[in-house]
Amino acid sequence: MSETQEVLLDLAKLRIIRLHDRNRSFTLFCRRIERADWLAYFAAIRITSEQTGAKRANTMDFETPRVMLAERVLLKAEGYKVAGFDKLEDVPNWQSRLPLSHRRQLGATLANVRSSEASEDFVIHAEAEEVLLDAAWSAVHLIGDSWAMNEYQGLKHILKTPTDAQYKRYNQESSRSIVVGGSRSGKTIYTGAHAVLCDLYDELILSVEGYSVDGKPLTSVEQIRAEMDLHHKFSAAQELFNPNGTVSTEAAEQE
Repeated sequence: MSETQEVLLDLAKLRIIRLHDRNRSFTLFCRRIERADWLAYFAAIRITSEQTGAKRANTMDFETPRVMLAERVLLKAEGYKVAGFDKLEDVPNWQSRLPLSHRRQLGATLANVRSSEASEDFVIHAEAEEVLLDAAWSAVHLIGDSWAMNEYQGLKHILKTPTDAQYKRYNQESSRSIVVGGSRSGKTIYTGAHAVLCDLYDELILSVEGYSVDGKPLTSVEQIRAEMDLHHKFSAAQELFNPNGTVSTEAAEQE
């Protein structure tokens, strides 16, 4: 089924994710992801650089936090056969009994927010910065067995231009690391700037477009700070402080 988009992304709605595996479909119901959930997710991301003699190995772990997030927010799952119990939710710690591939995919979908490709919607502002995000959010039931995934494009965040002091805070936090071991066999763990970027978002945000709570648009800065999904805050601030664009120099035409 092709993707669809409702007019506004409703931050308060139950999130429904449909998975397809080995000719079967599964429906996963997730509660709203709260600030504490996202902070735990960010804290679990591990980017390390390990020195062993003359060799250095870099590793990134995004799978562990995705699985953890999925298990934290799952409320109900449909489509699974269960041995020895009437329903899946009766199984102790049932969230962790789902196939690992399903938990990974669920976590990846819940965290699917990125810099927008809707470049035609981008506008320059005289005294503010504009950030556009794209995000997968929730499946909607159409008719019968038909579902469609809501994909939102061009979610707009208008933020004040950061001050030099705010850029310095970001740069210091983004370069922070912990070194474990010695110089010849040590491991460097990069802690990331997720929490600081979320704080900077709250300091800088002016307005948003494309979001709602219970069907009502977010209209005040106070409401945005209180209701905006923390991963969207992080992603918007990340794009502001460290843009992930695809800028290139246009080549001259050959005569």
